[in-house]
Amino acid sequence: MLKSFFLLCSGVDRNLLQGCSEGEQTKYVGIGATVFFTAVMAFIASAYALFTVFDSVYPALLFGVVWGLLIFNLDRFIVSTIRKRDNFLNELIQASPRIILAVIIAIVISKPLEIKIFEKEINTVLLKEKTPWH
Repeated sequence: MLKSFFLLCSGVDRNLLQGCSEGEQTKYVGIGATVFFTAVMAFIASAYALFTVFDSVYPALLFGVVWGLLIFNLDRFIVSTIRKRDNFLNELIQASPRIILAVIIAIVISKPLEIKIFEKEINTVLLKEKTPWH
């Protein structure tokens, strides 16, 4: 069941894949798992970021679900349309939307985490800036 779900996430033609080796099927299960967990991490990051901004659970969760599904669909589309090329430059150009998406996701995930990790230091600096005798 989990294998079927990850194959669905990878966007592979499952009828075509049935005739392939177990190793090829495992490769696409891994691709699907990567797409799925990228969407899960995007959901967590965006929900947390919005929760810290608006301090409200439901809008944060709602936007997190929408953002996670958006990332899932974009990533699945990009992964399922990438084809093997004879030239590395052509493959790089073809993979560039996924690379750009990865950079955007990395920023969205890292910034809220960075703010949370350094929250005490940020609050200390803000408090020093607020005090009039500084």
